Amino acid sequence: MHFSLRSRALPALVALLVTGACAPSSPAPTGTPSAPPSAMDDEPLRVEVIAGDVTLEVSVPGATLDDPHVRVTPDAQAGTATVTLERSVFDDAADADDADDADGTDDTGDPVVLALTSGGSFEPRVDGSVTVRTGKAAGTADTEGTAVGGLSPPQGARLVAADATHLEVRPLADAASGRPDDDVTTTLGTSAVERTDWGDREGGRSLAVVPTAWAREAGQAGTDLVWAELVAADPEVGTATMHDQLECHAIGAPDKDSWNLEPWRPDVGLVATMAARCNPT
Repeated sequence: MHFSLRSRALPALVALLVTGACAPSSPAPTGTPSAPPSAMDDEPLRVEVIAGDVTLEVSVPGATLDDPHVRVTPDAQAGTATVTLERSVFDDAADADDADDADGTDDTGDPVVLALTSGGSFEPRVDGSVTVRTGKAAGTADTEGTAVGGLSPPQGARLVAADATHLEVRPLADAASGRPDDDVTTTLGTSAVERTDWGDREGGRSLAVVPTAWAREAGQAGTDLVWAELVAADPEVGTATMHDQLECHAIGAPDKDSWNLEPWRPDVGLVATMAARCNPT
């Protein structure tokens, strides 16, 4: 049996929301900020990022509409939106911090913050990726919340949880200069499985899983979403050995055309599964 798990993604939208702006004298075009920030406005520029059913808001201190320091590249078909924060926004923060230190203060300035505004919570993963989960479902076995999206490990920064729905972007500094080394990039993804196909392979029933390009590069967050989509489509998949085989492929063979998972293989734990090259017997 062949079936596809890819759903038609909602059109990706990107809107700039600026607080403290003056009200427009006439209706503004759809998707256009109503007015530029006022000269006295100290609030950060806020940029909305949407992929599938997940919405984030990026708050960028010191940015303006003319110089936003942030680019959002949505791909509705892939269910992704890539966020790029220019190095300059972190350089400006470092300059402000240097000035504060010269005055005898220790103020690191306002960080760039990613806020989850569509509900649920962030789950930072040890590889630097972040899983987006729904709220915990009362009265069910869903004690953690179901994965509905995730952020790939950022290039040039770490994502540090301020609370369940806010992440601070901490840039990685160049060892020599102490300044941010490059632009910071991370991709929000909400679609992890391209297609699946049950068949007979290697002596038994086998599920061939073809992950999306985002899921292959999104680390543990990508694996979490692959697993959530597989189990939602076919509860037979939801066993410990199938999960360990999935983890093994994601870690050891992310670029393989398909990740083949066999429900008949023994449950020997992840370490033994990896030692068996994802095929424990």
